[in-house]
Amino acid sequence: MALFCFEVQAADTKASAKDGKTLTLGVLLFPGFELLDAYGPLELWGNMKQRVSIVTISQKIGPISSAQGPQTVATHDYATAPPLDLLLVPGGFGAFKALQDETTLSWLRERSGSARLTMSVCNGASILAAAGLLDGRPATTNKAYWKAATRYGNNVKWVPQARWVDDGSIVTSSGVSAGIDMTLHVISRLFTLRLAEKMADEIEHEWHRDSSWDPFAVKNGLVPAH
Repeated sequence: MALFCFEVQAADTKASAKDGKTLTLGVLLFPGFELLDAYGPLELWGNMKQRVSIVTISQKIGPISSAQGPQTVATHDYATAPPLDLLLVPGGFGAFKALQDETTLSWLRERSGSARLTMSVCNGASILAAAGLLDGRPATTNKAYWKAATRYGNNVKWVPQARWVDDGSIVTSSGVSAGIDMTLHVISRLFTLRLAEKMADEIEHEWHRDSSWDPFAVKNGLVPAH
């Protein structure tokens, strides 16, 4: 199946980070967020302290419980969050409640519009879709919960077979661990391929660089096996 993936050169978009500026990355937290959706990407971004500063954001400041139990402290609420260059939206079972919260959706519309780049992992794409941020765009999400995750984006060009989809200012990834591959792709795009390879080696991760590599689409019956 042909992949709707739009590879964009960093120099041609507002997402270029090669000017040496430290970027501010904000990760949205909500009760029931998927732990690896957030911490897979944050493992990589957090190892780039000279280039990226991370802030955690939720509707209220304080500890936010993940779907797996461990809590993460949101250091900022929507009103106090600083200007963001990068925005990360994880998924998780809590996403289905978060996408019904208009305060959260309104904040996402505002901050995604002003950020250089917005990223989602798993059904974090459902939240972006509910906010209208994926209208007319290609995007992907979790394959095991495909029907549930895609029901909120009637105007989204959902791509059933993709590890991630890069549509310029918004990059969406498949389920959970796919967020690591997506993040490495974004690092290679914003910075350099050599840096992304170095980051992958540091965490001993075998990077799937082909965005169309997606055996889980086949396993979940979204596309036929070849």
